[in-house]
Amino acid sequence: MRYLVLLALAAVTGCIGDDEDAKGSATCDPAAFAFLVGQPKSALDGVLTPETVRVMNMTSPATMDHRPDRLNVIHDDDDTIIKVTCG
Repeated sequence: MRYLVLLALAAVTGCIGDDEDAKGSATCDPAAFAFLVGQPKSALDGVLTPETVRVMNMTSPATMDHRPDRLNVIHDDDDTIIKVTCG
């Protein structure tokens, strides 16, 4: 019985993907999204973005954790995108 448990555990361990696959790209290129600056926030709807995107108002509080894979899209009170950064 103990061997069956170990065998099942080994089989499940083989199904776990690489950690890099789960995170996606480790870097972000803000220049690729510079065309969004000046556009309404709704322009993001048709854009293929990195897996992690943070859209926020320029006056909103935000965490200070640095995530190189995260795209930050900052907009003003009129919902116009004013800045695109990574981190």
